[in-house]
Amino acid sequence: MIDIHAHILYGLDDGPQSLEESVALCRMAWEDGVEAIVATPHTHNGLYRNDRSRVLKSVEELNQALVAGGIPKGRPSKTMSLPSQGALAPQNGFKVFPGGDVAFSPDLVRLVESGEALTLNNGGRFILVEFPSPGIPYQAEEVLFQLMARGVTPIISHPERNREIARNPKRYFEMVRRGCLGQVTAMSLTGGFGAAIQRVAQEMLAKRLVHIIASDAHSISERPPGLSSALRVAEKIVGAEEARKMVTQRPLDVLEGRHLDVADPINP
Repeated sequence: MIDIHAHILYGLDDGPQSLEESVALCRMAWEDGVEAIVATPHTHNGLYRNDRSRVLKSVEELNQALVAGGIPKGRPSKTMSLPSQGALAPQNGFKVFPGGDVAFSPDLVRLVESGEALTLNNGGRFILVEFPSPGIPYQAEEVLFQLMARGVTPIISHPERNREIARNPKRYFEMVRRGCLGQVTAMSLTGGFGAAIQRVAQEMLAKRLVHIIASDAHSISERPPGLSSALRVAEKIVGAEEARKMVTQRPLDVLEGRHLDVADPINP
């Protein structure tokens, strides 16, 4: 499995606060069946800036620590079939890739074009965008569609936890219909954020409004990695083949900058 949203870089945001904690989080993810993970610290949200150079340096440090003894080489026992090539070749072992959980801003297009906002795997094709929890900013559609016109696909992080989307998903539906992607959090599907968010997450899954499952891990105890348990929930809603794509092929396509093949959303 591949996890495209995890707060695993120490000292950069509200995730781990030591290198040892970062390594422990990666090991927990590996033991759960994850073989690649994208480090996505909060960025440009007024509290954490985390520019490109700082994230890239932290990712390099964590990968070096993992090579030095944090995680064995080869694939975890729970892993599923993925192409054994490129960055995910078995001899490479577990690997961390760069990214960011980028707060939405009216200035987002400029931040991306200038390189200040880090795209996933620093590839320039996909960006993880976080809306403020209460709602969707009024400029969102214009900014997101400008990004898509420039070849950058927004992936909306945890839309099921956005209060406006939960109340009235029509606006979000239009974003997806016009090309945005959605990433649902594993703990939302399994009930870790409560029954109301779980219900919204599962409804969004059934209506093809989310396309990738990610952990949004922050810590070992309160916000741990846990894709395998969410996968089992998703399999009951959309079937095994579609659910597995959400933690394998689609995240791999994101890492490698390829177009994602997704079905049209169902109008809620």
